[in-house]
Amino acid sequence: MKAIRALMVGVCAVVFLASTSLAVEQTCCQKATAEGKECKHKCCVAAHRDGDSCAKCNPNKEDLKKKEVKKDTRK
Repeated sequence: MKAIRALMVGVCAVVFLASTSLAVEQTCCQKATAEGKECKHKCCVAAHRDGDSCAKCNPNKEDLKKKEVKKDTRK
């Protein structure tokens, strides 16, 4: 019984660590913003020029969410 319990705890720990490492990944635009720069990818530059988000690099519009947060904190 103790072996099964230890195995379950180990599996849960591995799943937890894997899920947290995936959540930390940033897009190219988020990395550039964190460094105080603009993203240099051609697809992102064109999308940002139009006030949009690059669907290839930022499928969930992560780069625009970061900019909205910055605008809100300046008020």
